[in-house]
Amino acid sequence: MTLSRPAPIPVAPALPDFAQIEPIGRCNLACRMCTVNDRGDTVGELPFEQFAAILAQLPQLKRLHLQGLGEPMLHPRFFDMVALAARQGIDVSTNTNLTLLTEARARRCVTSGLRSLSVSLDGASAAVYESIRVGASFDKVVRNLGRLMAARTAADSPLHVRGVMVLMRRNLSELPPLIRLLHDHGVHELLVQRLSSDLTQPDLPARYIPIQRYCDTAELTPADLRHAEAVFAQARAQAAALRFTLHLPRLTAPTPTPDAATGPPPRCNWPSEQLYLTAAGEMLPCCMVATADRATLGNVLNGAPRQAPADPADPAEPAKPDVAGVWAGARAQAFRTALESDTPPAVCQSCALYRGTF
Repeated sequence: MTLSRPAPIPVAPALPDFAQIEPIGRCNLACRMCTVNDRGDTVGELPFEQFAAILAQLPQLKRLHLQGLGEPMLHPRFFDMVALAARQGIDVSTNTNLTLLTEARARRCVTSGLRSLSVSLDGASAAVYESIRVGASFDKVVRNLGRLMAARTAADSPLHVRGVMVLMRRNLSELPPLIRLLHDHGVHELLVQRLSSDLTQPDLPARYIPIQRYCDTAELTPADLRHAEAVFAQARAQAAALRFTLHLPRLTAPTPTPDAATGPPPRCNWPSEQLYLTAAGEMLPCCMVATADRATLGNVLNGAPRQAPADPADPAEPAKPDVAGVWAGARAQAFRTALESDTPPAVCQSCALYRGTF
């Protein structure tokens, strides 16, 4: 069969129908594989008014993920953001470590219009979970999961809840018991993502090197793959018996099969089909970059004030966002052009999404 060459990635595409916006750039935990507490860019808290202005510039938006590196429930108006987007017909999702869930927040989860909630659980025992999610209490998180599911039941809410696990050597054997724990709490889906050391770009800021070293020792190695295959087989069988939806990552990278005449297809279209904004307004190439000191396409909040105040003593109105301008700007176009080439940007070369193993 003759394969036609895939259409090239557009360097200045239309604004996408999916966006990921970080409400707040800080977290209450210190997970060992996460850069949030060492980030070298501005740690922002996106004002609600700026969020609303950004949303107004994305009329085509259909799906919105309200979370970045930070824990979204730290933002005092997080649920107001959810409600605003939901009223505009946008499907809103988020991730949470669930440590901050109160009775009131559980009710807001099921009444604000939130469509999907992913709960980070990297273990089925306190010893393993707390060694990864530093600062969290496993027992508290499990209690909060019960509180969330009880609120959903009481409200007869359609909120979709799933677990998310970052898979590494330390917690590999906890995958089957985690499926059971989630199932017993009324959660019937788990997304498993491999810990991958994406922090290997040549120009990596020095502050991230300790995290890189941790990831290098914690991620699965070729020597672990046989055991991982056995655990995956057990997990698949358990999920089938429980009618549980299980999403497992690849254990090895897909084998490229480029055709000499057509060339290899693009490996990643995130920067052309999805939009990511940090709480400080930086548009990043994708979610995997995570912080603007690694790569940025520009800041959407760096425009001029919308209107000068009548009284010089009064503060100027917040800058009007320029989402479309940054999305189609020279830096964004240059990044997409490089991604299409045989020499992608340095930040992409070690990325698990780019390699197909996330």
